[in-house]
Amino acid sequence: MKYTKFFILGLISIASFSPAFAQNTKDYGLEQEAPGSESSEAFEYIPLLEPEEIADIDSSRTKATIKTNVKKSTIYLNGNLQGKTPLNIQNLVEGFYLLHVECKGYLPKENFIYIQRGKARTFYIELEPTEETLKKQAEKEAAAERKNKASEASEASEQSTAPASETTSTTAEDTSVGDAK
Repeated sequence: MKYTKFFILGLISIASFSPAFAQNTKDYGLEQEAPGSESSEAFEYIPLLEPEEIADIDSSRTKATIKTNVKKSTIYLNGNLQGKTPLNIQNLVEGFYLLHVECKGYLPKENFIYIQRGKARTFYIELEPTEETLKKQAEKEAAAERKNKASEASEASEQSTAPASETTSTTAEDTSVGDAK
């Protein structure tokens, strides 16, 4: 009897901390805790990112695909480095995860994502460039525009000088023919 009580208490404590239990609490109207947060109030500060695409897969598996507008962005789930985008992560435990995306020259972004068993979810993150990056992009565009104008101007000057040289050579031939007579 003594061991049974400890066994039951152990199961209850394990179940209350598992992500699968967190999903079940939603079904029963209980307050749900997000991993890495003190309470569900974390959703007020860090929004839940809805998946762009959901597909059915084997019911015992999970899959998350993370995409960004900037290739090679660094991805962290619950503070653990996962890799660079585009990234496929498989066999995660069902539940909420804190997704942190960062890339040099862009503002970092955080969202909660929900991973569900039997579903492949695709998440898309739009990173915003920093002011410094915007300045560099504007400078590149201005330099490209100057280069295009310079090449257009040189093409125009080559075209305007080409017909003049042809007429000059024709005149020189006419003159040389006239001198020979």
